[in-house]
Amino acid sequence: MNPAAWAATVAISVGFVAAADDDEECMPRRNAVEILVPGECGAISAVYRTDDGIERKAFLCAPMIAVIPHDAECSVRCRGPADTLVVRIAPDFYAAHAQAALNGAMPQPLRARYASLDPFVRSLASELQEEMGQGRAPADAYFNAMAEVFAVHLARHYTTAAPAAALPGLALHKVKVVQSFVREHIAETIHVDELAAAVHMSPFHFARMFKQSVGQTPHLYIVLQRVETAKGLLRNSDVPLIEVAAQAGFRTQGHFTGVFHRFTGYTPRIFRLSSRTAQAA
Repeated sequence: MNPAAWAATVAISVGFVAAADDDEECMPRRNAVEILVPGECGAISAVYRTDDGIERKAFLCAPMIAVIPHDAECSVRCRGPADTLVVRIAPDFYAAHAQAALNGAMPQPLRARYASLDPFVRSLASELQEEMGQGRAPADAYFNAMAEVFAVHLARHYTTAAPAAALPGLALHKVKVVQSFVREHIAETIHVDELAAAVHMSPFHFARMFKQSVGQTPHLYIVLQRVETAKGLLRNSDVPLIEVAAQAGFRTQGHFTGVFHRFTGYTPRIFRLSSRTAQAA
């Protein structure tokens, strides 16, 4: 995170995620409620632990947003350009304004959401970016007012009156069946119906249970496995890019390039050149 990119007051700070190496945490945890809003080119991952201590990894890109409570055990990583806006709100400020919004009632704890559709938050984030891009620093009163709006919205939409009952998710052997199916058919079109049939479940029930177990929808999981397959081919072979796209299951080379860039920050060609340079060093 580039400190120079941040605007800050007592209540709120606003900035952007900066690129980092694969193993480097690009957004260290701080004592703040955090809202992550990816732009069109942003793609980052969040590593977190569930209530039962299981480590999960979620991928975040537009139009989704993430809300991370100040005490959540979570780290954020990215590689390559990531135009993800990060809004941090002081916990005391959030608690006070959330309580006021609830007519004096104590707000329930915030629940982390790592991939949420929230047009309201995205519109606020766009306004913040536009204000910061005017070439002048907005007044503290402006940031405090925005922080208050964020706080009230989070209190109304990102808390729960009681801890959510954990869904059982897929049994481990069923997760492995699905993973094996995707690996074996990665060059083909894969439908959720096929994955559900492989574990003898209805598509709707399977999709919900799979996300609970893996932390990703079946569609996103397939896309990310295609990207990982392509990365391996780019690193370890001289296969032409059009053949890499085909072997990884992308419809066209153009589709491959767009998806690969979105999730890695590199075009396939630049990724291959960078990998060769790193291997030769």
